[in-house]
Amino acid sequence: MKNQLLLTVTLITCFIPAAIAGGDPDFVPYPEGYRTTDINYATVNRENGKQVAVLYANKTAIDSLKKIKTAAPGSRIIMEIYKIKKDADGKPVKGTNGVHEKGEFTGTAVMLKQSEWPSAFPKDHRAGDWGFARYAPDGKPKENNLECAKCHIPHAETDYIITHDELMQAAAKK
Repeated sequence: MKNQLLLTVTLITCFIPAAIAGGDPDFVPYPEGYRTTDINYATVNRENGKQVAVLYANKTAIDSLKKIKTAAPGSRIIMEIYKIKKDADGKPVKGTNGVHEKGEFTGTAVMLKQSEWPSAFPKDHRAGDWGFARYAPDGKPKENNLECAKCHIPHAETDYIITHDELMQAAAKK
């Protein structure tokens, strides 16, 4: 039954148009200075197989995950997105632990959890209590055609956090 539900949710979300599945920088602001204030908890290959993600979480996320195993309102997760570095033959260059080497920095995606969002922020732009936005390398809002909510909705069991295991490991060390 659980697998059928996950499949149903995944199929439904695959057909949500990008216009209603993205994020909104008006509600999820760019986190100035996050590299010095937040914790770099993982570097992973993105599920699309074409990018590397360097992930950060703020203290609220780390502390709440350590204590209550879920992210509290005010939690923020940041994903720096890099193209995969390729060799002379155009093949991805693998780094340590199977993670590809980072190429060009293409932008930042931000997840922010709030217990209440303004009514102007459409519910179908969110996954649970998480809102999303995407920014260019310079921190300015970038067109959000990543369909952030669509990718996170199937991960309801892990509070919509795709890298939940890595984040829990980082929280346990703090």
